[in-house]
Amino acid sequence: MSMRFDQDRKRIICRWEEPTKIVMNKKEGLINRSRMITVKVNDNGKLNSKDRRRHADHPMFPIISRFNQMLNNMDCYPQCEWEAEHTCAVCGTNHGVHPHFDTKHQSLIWLCKEHLTDSPKVNDA
Repeated sequence: MSMRFDQDRKRIICRWEEPTKIVMNKKEGLINRSRMITVKVNDNGKLNSKDRRRHADHPMFPIISRFNQMLNNMDCYPQCEWEAEHTCAVCGTNHGVHPHFDTKHQSLIWLCKEHLTDSPKVNDA
């Protein structure tokens, strides 16, 4: 599972894979299906009420809420200025980094666009 805040779209994006049973030519098998939830974040840092109602019962929603609360605690809204303070956890660059939620350690890490899927902390979850 990976979760990140896209500042340009003002959305928290949560992606994960889940095993899905398929049947082809009367033979059953499992594939890993990629799933995603996006939740819009208002300029004041609150999750969009329409998205909150839509996803409230989803098992990933509490994690999304926790991630948003971490961003609020950093005074991130309406505009975050990460490049001066944080570096990519993989390569160390401070250009174009965005916060990601590390599910294993329940903390924030920063990744650049090149390393969105390369971080061992994100992939271990």
